Amino acid sequence: MSDTSPAAAASETSLRILALVAYGLFVLAFSNGVSAIVGVVIAYLKRGEARGTPYESHFTNMIRVFWTAVALTVLLIAALGLGAVNLFSNSQPHLTLSLVGLGAGVWLGMILFVVWYLYRIIRGFARALDGRAYR
Repeated sequence: MSDTSPAAAASETSLRILALVAYGLFVLAFSNGVSAIVGVVIAYLKRGEARGTPYESHFTNMIRVFWTAVALTVLLIAALGLGAVNLFSNSQPHLTLSLVGLGAGVWLGMILFVVWYLYRIIRGFARALDGRAYR
Protein backbone atom coordinates (compact mmCIF):
# COMPACT_ATOMS: atom_id res chain seq x y z
CA MET A 1 0.00 0.00 0.00
CA SER A 2 1.43 3.37 -0.96
CA ASP A 3 1.66 6.33 1.37
CA THR A 4 -0.58 9.10 0.03
CA SER A 5 -0.28 11.44 2.99
CA PRO A 6 0.28 15.15 2.33
CA ALA A 7 3.84 14.83 3.70
CA ALA A 8 4.64 12.01 1.25
CA ALA A 9 3.18 14.02 -1.64
CA ALA A 10 5.23 17.06 -0.62
CA SER A 11 8.35 14.89 -0.39
CA GLU A 12 7.76 13.50 -3.90
CA THR A 13 7.18 17.01 -5.20
CA SER A 14 10.49 18.20 -3.74
CA LEU A 15 12.27 15.14 -5.20
CA ARG A 16 10.73 15.93 -8.58
CA ILE A 17 11.90 19.55 -8.40
CA LEU A 18 15.40 18.50 -7.35
CA ALA A 19 15.58 15.95 -10.18
CA LEU A 20 14.56 18.63 -12.68
CA VAL A 21 17.09 21.10 -11.25
CA ALA A 22 19.85 18.47 -11.39
CA TYR A 23 18.99 17.65 -15.02
CA GLY A 24 19.15 21.38 -15.76
CA LEU A 25 22.60 21.52 -14.19
CA PHE A 26 23.72 18.65 -16.44
CA VAL A 27 22.57 20.58 -19.52
CA LEU A 28 24.24 23.74 -18.21
CA ALA A 29 27.50 21.78 -17.94
CA PHE A 30 27.85 22.14 -21.72
CA SER A 31 28.53 25.84 -21.24
CA ASN A 32 30.53 25.82 -18.02
CA GLY A 33 31.82 22.27 -17.66
CA VAL A 34 31.32 22.25 -13.90
CA SER A 35 27.64 22.40 -13.00
CA ALA A 36 27.20 18.64 -13.54
CA ILE A 37 29.29 18.20 -10.38
CA VAL A 38 26.59 20.01 -8.40
CA GLY A 39 23.96 17.91 -10.18
CA VAL A 40 25.65 14.63 -9.26
CA VAL A 41 26.07 15.75 -5.65
CA ILE A 42 22.32 16.37 -5.51
CA ALA A 43 21.74 12.93 -7.06
CA TYR A 44 23.96 11.21 -4.48
CA LEU A 45 22.37 13.10 -1.58
CA LYS A 46 18.77 12.46 -2.63
CA ARG A 47 18.93 8.95 -4.10
CA GLY A 48 18.43 7.29 -0.70
CA GLU A 49 15.52 9.55 0.13
CA ALA A 50 13.99 8.78 -3.27
CA ARG A 51 14.11 5.00 -2.75
CA GLY A 52 10.82 3.47 -3.84
CA THR A 53 9.74 6.53 -5.83
CA PRO A 54 10.04 7.15 -9.57
CA TYR A 55 12.83 9.64 -8.86
CA GLU A 56 15.28 7.02 -7.58
CA SER A 57 15.87 5.90 -11.17
CA HIS A 58 16.45 9.52 -12.23
CA PHE A 59 19.14 10.07 -9.62
CA THR A 60 20.76 6.75 -10.55
CA ASN A 61 20.70 7.80 -14.22
CA MET A 62 22.43 11.08 -13.44
CA ILE A 63 25.13 9.32 -11.43
CA ARG A 64 25.79 6.90 -14.30
CA VAL A 65 25.87 9.69 -16.89
CA PHE A 66 28.28 11.72 -14.76
CA TRP A 67 30.79 8.90 -14.20
CA THR A 68 30.58 7.82 -17.84
CA ALA A 69 31.35 11.41 -18.84
CA VAL A 70 34.32 11.52 -16.47
CA ALA A 71 35.70 8.23 -17.81
CA LEU A 72 35.31 9.31 -21.44
CA THR A 73 36.90 12.68 -20.71
CA VAL A 74 39.94 10.93 -19.23
CA LEU A 75 40.15 8.67 -22.30
CA LEU A 76 39.82 11.67 -24.62
CA ILE A 77 42.60 13.54 -22.84
CA ALA A 78 44.81 10.44 -22.98
CA ALA A 79 44.13 10.00 -26.72
CA LEU A 80 44.87 13.64 -27.44
CA GLY A 81 48.00 13.48 -25.30
CA LEU A 82 49.19 10.40 -27.17
CA GLY A 83 48.56 12.15 -30.47
CA ALA A 84 50.46 15.24 -29.35
CA VAL A 85 53.44 13.18 -28.18
CA ASN A 86 53.54 11.29 -31.48
CA LEU A 87 53.12 14.46 -33.50
CA PHE A 88 56.13 16.18 -31.96
CA SER A 89 58.38 13.13 -31.70
CA ASN A 90 58.49 12.09 -35.35
CA SER A 91 57.24 13.34 -38.68
CA GLN A 92 57.05 10.16 -40.70
CA PRO A 93 54.23 9.84 -43.28
CA HIS A 94 52.69 6.71 -41.74
CA LEU A 95 52.59 8.47 -38.39
CA THR A 96 50.71 11.41 -39.89
CA LEU A 97 48.10 9.05 -41.31
CA SER A 98 47.67 7.32 -37.97
CA LEU A 99 47.23 10.70 -36.26
CA VAL A 100 44.53 11.63 -38.77
CA GLY A 101 42.78 8.34 -37.98
CA LEU A 102 43.12 8.97 -34.26
CA GLY A 103 41.72 12.48 -34.67
CA ALA A 104 38.77 11.23 -36.72
CA GLY A 105 38.09 8.53 -34.14
CA VAL A 106 38.21 11.03 -31.29
CA TRP A 107 35.80 13.38 -33.09
CA LEU A 108 33.41 10.56 -33.91
CA GLY A 109 33.57 9.37 -30.31
CA MET A 110 32.87 12.89 -29.05
CA ILE A 111 29.87 13.29 -31.34
CA LEU A 112 28.43 9.94 -30.30
CA PHE A 113 29.01 10.77 -26.65
CA VAL A 114 27.25 14.16 -26.94
CA VAL A 115 24.25 12.52 -28.61
CA TRP A 116 24.13 9.82 -25.90
CA TYR A 117 24.56 12.40 -23.10
CA LEU A 118 21.82 14.68 -24.42
CA TYR A 119 19.48 11.74 -25.01
CA ARG A 120 19.88 10.51 -21.42
CA ILE A 121 19.47 13.98 -19.92
CA ILE A 122 16.58 15.21 -22.09
CA ARG A 123 14.73 11.89 -21.80
CA GLY A 124 15.21 11.97 -18.03
CA PHE A 125 14.04 15.57 -17.78
CA ALA A 126 10.90 14.84 -19.81
CA ARG A 127 10.04 11.72 -17.79
CA ALA A 128 10.69 13.50 -14.47
CA LEU A 129 8.49 16.36 -15.63
CA ASP A 130 5.69 13.81 -16.16
CA GLY A 131 6.37 12.17 -12.79
CA ARG A 132 7.51 8.90 -14.41
CA ALA A 133 10.57 6.80 -13.63
CA TYR A 134 13.56 7.02 -15.98
CA ARG A 135 13.40 3.32 -16.91
